[in-house]
Amino acid sequence: MVIDLTQKLDKIFHDRIRLGIMATLLATDHEVSFTELVDKLQVTRGNLSVHLKVLEQHQFIKIKKAFVNNKPRTTIHTTNKGSKAFESYLNLLEEIIKGINP
Repeated sequence: MVIDLTQKLDKIFHDRIRLGIMATLLATDHEVSFTELVDKLQVTRGNLSVHLKVLEQHQFIKIKKAFVNNKPRTTIHTTNKGSKAFESYLNLLEEIIKGINP
């Protein structure tokens, strides 16, 4: 039964950085600045950008760009689809863990 459940895991969230992005967004009221994510996840800006694009292409996040005091500010927030998909991912992980350690 464990094998069947692991095959259902969404590969999008299975990457360390994308997992960290989603966990951070959901833990901080669903919106974080690009700079905060770089600092929290300890990744380069380029690496973070690549992973954000993947999540955005799947409509799990939205990226908002604006100017604050003439400085660019990028914020990222989860979508309803992203929140639900990530919650399902976490629930499936929990089921897998419970199946391994009854």
